[in-house]
Amino acid sequence: MRSIDLKPTDENIINTVLTNSMGRNDGVYNFVKMLNSQYGSISIAVDGKWGSGKTFFIKQCKLVLDCLNDENDSSEKRKILEVVTQGKTEKLSKISYKSVYFDAWKNDSDIDPIVSLSKSIATTTFNIKTKAKSIAFKAGEQLVKIAVEKIAKIDIGSLLDIFQTEENTEAEFKKELASLIPKDGRLVIFIDELDRCRPVYAVKLLERVQHFFDNEKITFVFAVNLYELKNTIQKLYGSNFNGDRYLDRFFDFVMSIPEPDLELYYQNMDDSMNINTNFPVYYKELETKFDFSARERSHFENRVNTAIYKTRSKRDSSFFPFNDSFEMVDLFVIPYLIALKMIDGHKYEDFISNEDGTDFIDFLSANRTYSNIKRTKDIIELKNKAQKFYESIFVEDNGYKKHISEVLSLVSNFSNYEDKDTKPTKK
Repeated sequence: MRSIDLKPTDENIINTVLTNSMGRNDGVYNFVKMLNSQYGSISIAVDGKWGSGKTFFIKQCKLVLDCLNDENDSSEKRKILEVVTQGKTEKLSKISYKSVYFDAWKNDSDIDPIVSLSKSIATTTFNIKTKAKSIAFKAGEQLVKIAVEKIAKIDIGSLLDIFQTEENTEAEFKKELASLIPKDGRLVIFIDELDRCRPVYAVKLLERVQHFFDNEKITFVFAVNLYELKNTIQKLYGSNFNGDRYLDRFFDFVMSIPEPDLELYYQNMDDSMNINTNFPVYYKELETKFDFSARERSHFENRVNTAIYKTRSKRDSSFFPFNDSFEMVDLFVIPYLIALKMIDGHKYEDFISNEDGTDFIDFLSANRTYSNIKRTKDIIELKNKAQKFYESIFVEDNGYKKHISEVLSLVSNFSNYEDKDTKPTKK
């Protein structure tokens, strides 16, 4: 069974940059330009709700930074820079970057976040391809040793006989950390998924970063849902605790994740889904109405496409022309119900129980696709038609409820997401 989410693997990160499939390359370029102009110790929060594509975005930014590194000998390096900068690569300073990606959520079972973070930094440094590799390896090894034994105070055999004072430990750690940063460059550390971590771990990571990683050549980039992170912190300190002011201590800049280019996104979606071109228009209107994130759009489109495939296979007919009301149900009601159930289960239950169809009627009467099919732009006439359409399904029934139930049960069956040997063709 294939996952319906595009995973942020190295291959997918490169492909989404080269094809600009989310239309975010301009945002990546501008963010890297901003990083390129920063001096001093900087901490940046890239804010976005869950599913908005934060992991993809920061990994795309990391990819570009890595391509600016002279040590990077990737065969696609030049092409990536050309695509992202649109031929303006010379406007980015040739800074020797060392970048690190750290998934906080994957490591929040650690006793102290400084251990896993130090390991990530050291491991990245071990991969350098210069004569200084042995020196860097020794420094990285020492960095982790200090983090484990002196800061986290985890006894792994006591490589040092006597712990020094806290002040000396911090100074020693910072010295080893500084030795891992390129002489004329910067270390950029991307921290992801902090808002999903245990409250104690999230707070400790922020405080460890502030105390031990204060270096003029280090930039931290946190990909985070600040609203959820604030809730996480309030779970630790209480609901009356001012999470906003607390978080403001740690971030020099707060930036919203760039919005994707929806026109380009829907164009790619239309080409890949291989269905009637009226559907992406209706999807767009529903997804805008329910304010779907990138991940939610992916889930929604796959579920609707599954419903379309199953109903067309079952009835051996296309959706056009609209020669019966069942096809109208498949086009307008099924996608609406799938979207509504994803966002609000209570409203979904009210809708199918014929307790509240007002929102659907209002949405349908103002919908361009519905207006085109009904061949009228008169809002009163459209509202009357939408009202009758709703009542014919949920009041008079005529078998529509059973049909809807069957289609939605097909969508909820995981087997429907398996690869299909035969796909519906465009009409």
